[in-house]
Parts: sequence; structure tokens; C-alpha cells
Amino acid sequence: MRLRTLIPLVLGALGLAACSSTPKDSSKITLHDAEWPHVNVQVVITKSANCDDRGPEFVGEQDFVMIMDQRRDVIAPNGTSVCWRHDRNPENPTPGQWSGWSRAIPFPGEDTETDL
Repeated sequence: MRLRTLIPLVLGALGLAACSSTPKDSSKITLHDAEWPHVNVQVVITKSANCDDRGPEFVGEQDFVMIMDQRRDVIAPNGTSVCWRHDRNPENPTPGQWSGWSRAIPFPGEDTETDL
């Protein structure tokens, strides 16, 4: 392979690697829907031990839909927890009826994956 052809490939690979890395002052938790064809998910990022608390320690919230075998990355600043819950009954969802919270306290700079 000629050098002229190799340089763009190397630069492209480096660019992709840089785009996919987690910032050093945060952690990534990847949620995986391994069970349901369709499920509503709510994620809260907080410094509080209480996932329902929307006081001064609340950082942010995301609501989204996942399909079976889908993965969703959640980036959390260091010093925060990631809480998530899903429809209480994903086969027959009712708005506002959620499962209990699951909670993770990610280690700074570490990437983690978990099933809903």
C-alpha cells in the first residue's frame, strides 16, 4: 500500500477513536435491552442518594425508548450516580407506571454495561 493511501486511513482511524472515547472527567454506562421488544426508559443523573430527588444535587434526566438488543450510552460526570427505570409492565405499558430504580455509582473514567 502506498504511503499516500495509508495516511488518510490512519488519520481516519485516529479520529474515530478520539470521537468514541469517554471524557476523562466522566464515566460511561451502557444500558442494554436484552428482554423486551419495546420499552420506555427513564435515566436520571444525580449526586443524591435518592433517584427521585430533583433538588440541587440533580444533574439531568433522559427519557427514551429502547428496542430489543439495543444499547444506549449514558455519560455521567465524576461524582454522580446513574439511576434508571423502565415501564412497570413493558408488554402493556401505562404512562407514569415505572419499575423501581436501578442505580449505579460509576468509577471515574470507567465504562460499564448493564442490562435493564
